[in-house]
Amino acid sequence: MKDTKSLVAGLMLVLGLTAGMAQAAPITVTDLDAFSSAVGGAAVTLDSFDTSNFGETSITFESGVVSTRVGVNSGFTPVIDNGVSASRYRGTVHGGRFDLAELVWTFPVPVVGFIADFTDILFPIEVTISGSGEVFDIADVMGGRNGLFGLFDDMAPFTEIRFSMLDGLPARGSLSIDNLRFAAAPGAAAVPEPGSLALFGAGLAGFALAGRRRRKMNGRSGF
Repeated sequence: MKDTKSLVAGLMLVLGLTAGMAQAAPITVTDLDAFSSAVGGAAVTLDSFDTSNFGETSITFESGVVSTRVGVNSGFTPVIDNGVSASRYRGTVHGGRFDLAELVWTFPVPVVGFIADFTDILFPIEVTISGSGEVFDIADVMGGRNGLFGLFDDMAPFTEIRFSMLDGLPARGSLSIDNLRFAAAPGAAAVPEPGSLALFGAGLAGFALAGRRRRKMNGRSGF
């Protein structure tokens, strides 16, 4: 009976840890203090867009972030569709069936989160961490056209985000961004946190204890 209880306890702890990891999802951040608290001691890079950079469908910010406009590029205007000018990044996305265009930002390192000043959000614009399946309406989260917006996910560091029109809305939306901050994932980001490691270890210990007891009982029954 004790062996069975040990096995069940160990299995429940391991399964509980795995389920907790699977349920992790990106969260939105709209305050610098909340962002700083969330990223903890992670190294944060600030990009204030001081250097003008436009003219291409793919540009690289001073911080190393690469911004690429993907999709149909008809009517592409370098300065406002995907470019840095007057100390701000400006970009546009298109919905609809015939002129779809998105903006893809690729970070130079895996990050656990980013936050930036968003202004002049025209039409509902969504942002998502590529591959996460979670999509957020920027203006809706901020509560208006201007404000701070960011995403944070310490369970699954990411390298790419995408801006697009809300549900493929057939319109052209624009955004203006300043003071981009992103926090690099620590070197041990893929390792579970200390509390999670303790739970995992306890589960494994339960299996080990049950195994030892079984061996002892088998040894006794052989006499």
